[in-house]
Amino acid sequence: MIRVLLAFIILLAAIILGVQLNKDPGYVLIAMNHWTVETTLWLMIFSLILVFVLLHLFIRLCHRIYRTPKTVSHWHSKRQSLKAQAITRKGLIEYSEGYWNKAKNHLIQALPNTDTPLLNYLTAARAAQKMGDSQLRDDFLREAQQSMPEAKIAVELTQAQLQLANHQWEQALATLRHLHDIAPRHPYVLKLLMELYQEVRDWQQLIVLLPDLKKYNVVDAKEFESLQHNAYLQALSDLVKQNQTEAVTTLFHSLPKPLLTAPDIVAEYTRFLLKHNENAVAKNLLRRCLRKDFHPQLIALFSSLPGDEEQLIFAESLLKKNAHSAALYLCLGQLCIKQQLWGKAKHYLEQSNEIEPSPKAYITLGKLHEKLGDSALASASYKHGLELATQNALAQ
Repeated sequence: MIRVLLAFIILLAAIILGVQLNKDPGYVLIAMNHWTVETTLWLMIFSLILVFVLLHLFIRLCHRIYRTPKTVSHWHSKRQSLKAQAITRKGLIEYSEGYWNKAKNHLIQALPNTDTPLLNYLTAARAAQKMGDSQLRDDFLREAQQSMPEAKIAVELTQAQLQLANHQWEQALATLRHLHDIAPRHPYVLKLLMELYQEVRDWQQLIVLLPDLKKYNVVDAKEFESLQHNAYLQALSDLVKQNQTEAVTTLFHSLPKPLLTAPDIVAEYTRFLLKHNENAVAKNLLRRCLRKDFHPQLIALFSSLPGDEEQLIFAESLLKKNAHSAALYLCLGQLCIKQQLWGKAKHYLEQSNEIEPSPKAYITLGKLHEKLGDSALASASYKHGLELATQNALAQ
């Protein structure tokens, strides 16, 4: 609507001007020395417009001629860039198809004119690793970092990934520790460190890393619980094997609260205590854990303690909540034998075998029958125990 109105106004002005010029065309006189120029006003205006248009066209032509070399150079650069993009795409396709050497050659060939040198270098480095050339891989990674210094973390992360995949544990550790220094909150750096410590079984360092893994949500809650549990268990187990008494005790008492009653961790520490004749400490620990959460592994260790009446009373108190536990009846039978309560021992051992027959229960029962002078029953129990043991071994 505005355009129509504007066109109408211009047309109206042109008509008015035309009518006016028709009535009075005007007169222009230009005198310079002995020269004079006389013309009408409208012809003078037309001449000036024509001169302006010709001058404008001339200036544009000169400008275009001046810019011709730059335009040609820009066209050539664009053509080279498109060609580099095509070669890069070809290299990426070849990498995906497993043609490592061809992919590497094409990606490097495209480098002088590509606008993605970082991508080319990093993919070429991966191709070099696939070819088994670690030196060439490291050269490409070095070039990648020089091509784009601001991508230092991305380059070093790629380097760490490739070193881990190549089982270069020491080099990967050095790379990841450097990354951790410059980017301590980076989730992927923390995840790779976690994976490395698990691979090299450096449980102490993994334990140190656990708070950051939780704080920065590197793993979900369920995975973190499993990771934390395994790290402390393996660290404790390693220290026990190395017989580092003080370190074992210190580590156990530094356990997070949820792990203080974890059956396998408590069992590992209990075996260590029993080995070092810390029977009283072991007994108190097992009683506390069993009272909170019954577990067959712990009740089996409880039965290996030097027997007394107090132990038997405690174990019998567990029957209220665990009346169908074969491991508990086996423990009670062993404790009764230590107290020379032959009848109760026989009853408990038979109950254990009724619930879940086991080689150990049958062998213990056989020893009891042998002690009581019943060789026939002793032989029968030993036979059942041997058959069960053989079946279990074959099943495994």
